Amino acid sequence: MYNKALRRFVWGFAFLSFLLKHKGACFKIFTHLTKTERLLLYRLARSLNKQSVIVEIGSYLGASSSFLACAAKERNHSVYCVDTWGNEGMSEGGRDTFEEFSRNLKLFKDFITPLRGRSADVAKTFDKEIDLIFIDGDHSYEGVKTDVEAWLPKMKKGGILIFHDIGWAEGVKRVVSEYIKPRQIEEHVIDNTYWARV
Repeated sequence: MYNKALRRFVWGFAFLSFLLKHKGACFKIFTHLTKTERLLLYRLARSLNKQSVIVEIGSYLGASSSFLACAAKERNHSVYCVDTWGNEGMSEGGRDTFEEFSRNLKLFKDFITPLRGRSADVAKTFDKEIDLIFIDGDHSYEGVKTDVEAWLPKMKKGGILIFHDIGWAEGVKRVVSEYIKPRQIEEHVIDNTYWARV
């Protein structure tokens, strides 16, 4: 009971602090992430050294991107958002969401670089060392495995790797078990988000 109450207090304080700093507009963008998960992305990105490189795979409408970008604005990071913006695999069906993504993130355009294409194809020409990767794209085993194989070699040692939907997506669970757990330094699960240093 004490742990739950303490956790609510800590995340409630983080929420209030974020609202005061960033006016809360990021919370208005539709997403499947909980409020706690969005604040976690912000806190993890903010914990990085200044001028770090962040990659997000699966940006959709930009909700999670906006929280990463808030940290980037404070710490002078660069955020690279990788997506086809074709909405493949989403329950609502295929549609082009790039304009909506761009509109939602216009305040952060100096810190975000959209990289439109399939994750593995984009990775081939990406030449920066990565401090944090958030993977929330194709949740099939093959899709997650392809993302990890394409991007993990580009991570700095001790970098932060984050996956969404660890609670229900079998592909995410299996890849984490097979590829990440043997390499991780530490791991954490908050709501439906798994993160580790690798």
